[in-house]
Amino acid sequence: MAATENVTVLFTDLVGSTELSSSLSPRAADEVRRTHFATLREAIEATGGTEVKNLGDGLMVGFDATISALSCAVTMHQAVDRHNRKAAVPLAIRIGISAGDVTVEDSDYFGDPVVEAARLCAVAQGGQILATDVVKLLARRSGHSFATERELELKGLPEPVVAWEVLWESTEDGQSSGIPVPPRLPQVPPIGVVGRGREQERLEETLKAVTSGEPPTVVLVSGEAGVGKSTLTSSFARHAHARGAVVLYGRCDEDLAVPYRPFVEALTHYLAQAEDAVISELGDDHLSALVHLVPALQKRRPDLEATRSSDPDAQRWMLYGAVVALIERASADAPVVLVLDDLHWADRPTLQLLRHCSNTLEGRVVFLGTYRDTQLSSSHPLTETLAALTREPSVTRVPLSGLDDDEVVSFVEAAAGQTLDGAAVELAHALYRETDGNPFFVGEVLRHLVETRSIVQDDSGRWIPAQELSQAGLPESVRQVIGSRVARLGDEATRVLSAASVLGQEFDVALLCAVVGSGEDPVLDALEVAGSAALTAEVRAVPGRFRFTQAKILIGTLA
Repeated sequence: MAATENVTVLFTDLVGSTELSSSLSPRAADEVRRTHFATLREAIEATGGTEVKNLGDGLMVGFDATISALSCAVTMHQAVDRHNRKAAVPLAIRIGISAGDVTVEDSDYFGDPVVEAARLCAVAQGGQILATDVVKLLARRSGHSFATERELELKGLPEPVVAWEVLWESTEDGQSSGIPVPPRLPQVPPIGVVGRGREQERLEETLKAVTSGEPPTVVLVSGEAGVGKSTLTSSFARHAHARGAVVLYGRCDEDLAVPYRPFVEALTHYLAQAEDAVISELGDDHLSALVHLVPALQKRRPDLEATRSSDPDAQRWMLYGAVVALIERASADAPVVLVLDDLHWADRPTLQLLRHCSNTLEGRVVFLGTYRDTQLSSSHPLTETLAALTREPSVTRVPLSGLDDDEVVSFVEAAAGQTLDGAAVELAHALYRETDGNPFFVGEVLRHLVETRSIVQDDSGRWIPAQELSQAGLPESVRQVIGSRVARLGDEATRVLSAASVLGQEFDVALLCAVVGSGEDPVLDALEVAGSAALTAEVRAVPGRFRFTQAKILIGTLA
C-alpha cells in the first residue's frame, strides 16, 4: 500500500568510480569501495538518516528533518576529507538534496524530490553539496551557509530547479594548508549569493583550471558600489578555503595611501600562520627583502636584517622577487586565492607589483581583484593597469550589474524566508524598478521599509505593503552612498543633476539646458561624467533624452 510522506532526500555519488576501479587491482578496488560506504554509513547513523538503497557508486538516504540531512552531507564530506589526508587512494563524493512530499512504496521513495536530489547529485562537482530552494528555506535557522544560487535544467523535470550550494569546512585537523581564513575577509550576508550563477561558475572554472596546472590567473570583478562584488568574491574565497585552498586577503583604503598595502596585509597574515619550515625554505635573501614589506617578520626571525641598496630600482626588484617566491611557495602546498579588494583606491606601486606577479609568477594562484568601474578616470593609475592586464591571456574580466527583476524577487524571498505572492511580489518588482537591482540598495530599502512599518506581516506571517513605496522615503545609508558618488563628479555635474532631478526620471537635454541656464555642450559634458559613474544613461530610442538609473534613489538624494 503506497503512502505519502514529507521527506528530505539525499543522494551521494563517488566521483570517477569507473576510472578508479580500472586503475586498481580487484582486491584494492573492493577495499576502496568498502571504505567509501563505511565512511558514508557512519555519517548516516550519526545524523539519524535511513539508507533507502545502495546505488552501486553511492547511496540514497531519507531524513525526517532537513537539518539532519544537511548535517549528514557535511559530515560525509568532512569524513572523506580526513580519509584523504592519510589514504594512498583519495576519494571525492558529490551530494544532492531535495525535500517535499514523496510516495513510499516497498521501502522506496518516488516523486519530484527524489528526481531533484538525484539530478543535483549528478551535476555537482567533487566536494560539492547542491540543494533545492525548499531545502534552503527549511534550513534557514540551521546555521548552515549557502552560496551560488543558479537555475539548472535537470533531466526529467519540466521546469528549471533553483540550486544552492551548501558550504562546509574541513575539521580542524583537516585544513590542508593550515592557514585560516583572514579575519578581514568580508562576511557573506545571511541570505548568501543571490543570482550570479554564471559569475560563480566562471570563478569555479578558473580555480579548477589553475589547480590542474594551468598558469596563474588574474580575475577582475568590477561594478558600482553595492552591486555585490565583495559578496561574490568572499563567498567564492570561503568556498575555496573549505576545499583546502590558501586564502589571502588585502584591501586598499581610500584615506590610507600606504605603498603595497593589500600585499602587506595578505602576506603578513600568511607569514604569521606559516610553519617555521616553510619560512626557512624561502632563504635569507628573500626574507631580508620581505622585511621591508612585512616588518612583523622580524618577530619570528630576529636575526634578519632588511636588505639595503643604494639603487631604488634594484631594491624594488629584490622585493618583487621575494613576493613572487613567497606566493609560489604558498601555492606548492595548496592552491592560493589572493583577494585584492577595492583596487580603485590602489596606489601605483601596488598596481605595479600586481602586474609583475601576473607576468612572472608560476604556481597554482588566482589573483582576485575588485574595483568600482564608476570611479575610474582616464588618468587613474588603475586605468593604465587595466589596459595592460587585459592584453594578457591569463586575465579574466567579470563585470557585475544589478540583479534582474526575477533575481530581486528571489532576493526578497531569501530575506523574508518565504515564497512571495500577490502584493509582496509587486513590492519586489517596485524595489527592482527603484534600485535597478543594486543588491545593497535593495537590502537597505527593504530594511528601511520594515523599520518604518511601510511593510508589515499579516496574520499568516506574510509580508504585505502598508503604504506606497514612494511614501517611505530613503534610508540614510543609501543617501550617503549616492551622495558621495555625486559629490565626486564635481560642482558643475552636481548642479546639472540636481536640476535634472526636478524634471523626473527621464528628461530632455533641451529642457534641462533651459532649467540650468547653460548651453548644450556643458550640460552634455556633465551628463557624460554622470554616465561614467553609472548615474545616468541615454534613452536609446529617443535622441537627446536621458534617464536616471536607480531613479527614486537618485532623485530623492538630489532633491
